[in-house]
Amino acid sequence: MSNLKVYKKIRILHTLCRIYSGGVEQRRLVLAKGLPKDQYEHVIITQEASGSLPDKLRAEGWIIHEIGLASHILNPSWHQKAYQIACEYKPDIIHGAVYEGVGLANILGWRLPKAKVISEETSDPTNRSWRGNLLLRLLCFRSSKVIGVSPSVADYLRNTAHIPSNKVKVINNAVLPAPNLILSQLQEYRQSLGLKDTDFVIGSVGRVFDEYKRFSDLICALKILHDQGFVQAKLLIIGSGPDEQMLADLAANLGLAESVIFAGYQSEARHFYPLMNVFALASIRESFGLVLVEAMLAELPVIATKVGGMPFVLNEGKAGILVSPNSPQDFAKAIFSLYQNPLQRQKIAEAGRMRAELEFSAERYCNEIDTLYQSLVNL
Repeated sequence: MSNLKVYKKIRILHTLCRIYSGGVEQRRLVLAKGLPKDQYEHVIITQEASGSLPDKLRAEGWIIHEIGLASHILNPSWHQKAYQIACEYKPDIIHGAVYEGVGLANILGWRLPKAKVISEETSDPTNRSWRGNLLLRLLCFRSSKVIGVSPSVADYLRNTAHIPSNKVKVINNAVLPAPNLILSQLQEYRQSLGLKDTDFVIGSVGRVFDEYKRFSDLICALKILHDQGFVQAKLLIIGSGPDEQMLADLAANLGLAESVIFAGYQSEARHFYPLMNVFALASIRESFGLVLVEAMLAELPVIATKVGGMPFVLNEGKAGILVSPNSPQDFAKAIFSLYQNPLQRQKIAEAGRMRAELEFSAERYCNEIDTLYQSLVNL
């Protein structure tokens, strides 16, 4: 008779709002690639999934269940579909992220008392109503741990949502290593976007929803630069969203139709970072700013607004330049300063890369999540 002990894999049930290409989904891909496959198995319950990322998760052995859109976070039929899947799967841990995913995870947790529950706050909810904060607090009664993806988010959980401090845990975001591209691929991208070797490219990435991401501030900053004679400056916007036409009209009205380039949604935005000279993020709310880390790993000097978790990511201005939100003038000043001083650009880029590799690596993130999972199943 064999004396070998058979170890059961830990079953993780992830509950997410949607699987598209956002930061939450990207972090799940980090886990899919980095957590030991001989120790864990993973299932995701989500409203819907599209794009290339779901296939990447499936390729790593993750199973995805789409249960359809819910009219609200407490929709009974939505929760019943999820419950049936969870009953069959029998998870050891339910890990919910984003407001809807957190709600689903905790309600499932009440119905599956043997499962441990983790909630993950991924946003900078400065505009969340008191009712929303109260509901989050009530939902998280079932959670063993509530993750904040940056110190500012953890502060929100403790001080505004009033989650008990012993439940709150900071686990900083992470990104996978940047993909390597051959020179011919970069040249193809450059030509397809109409970029010249003499252009100074300011890049930005995100969902084109201007109330939040404020790409319009970058367009106005570009106008200031052109008016100062810096006409070789161009703005490259990667992403799609409801405000693309409005921003295109703004660029045209300012005489910048040829200088603002809308690349649309790209399944791998990091392919375009090598085309940029500077990366800028003008958000007025941002829990972390995952694209900042991507840009830092690509050795780009970064300029970002000092809101939410971004000052932390940029080490309070030691690994990038921080400017006031809603200030095209500040962005223009910072961009022109970097253009005039290549040594400063290089110094900031190197500081950003070193911070990203030290604090926001995929290996570090997976180790912290692994430790958390193991601590909960061994309670």
